[in-house]
Amino acid sequence: MNQQGYGICSKTMMMLYPLMEVVRSGGDLRNVGGSGKYEKDIVCPDGCVMFPLTARRIGGENPFISKAFI
Repeated sequence: MNQQGYGICSKTMMMLYPLMEVVRSGGDLRNVGGSGKYEKDIVCPDGCVMFPLTARRIGGENPFISKAFI
């Protein structure tokens, strides 16, 4: 938690990291229980907080895709 009282606990971050990798690799969050290709509701492991996760493009180049395969 930061000085303003906001932040993500380490248990929640452990859940988010694999989901970020799904999106980065071009996967579909519906395959892991998401409501859309880039949308999933996340519940804190303690069951206290539920929040939506939505991935969106920021316009940059994807460094994880090799240009040799495009």
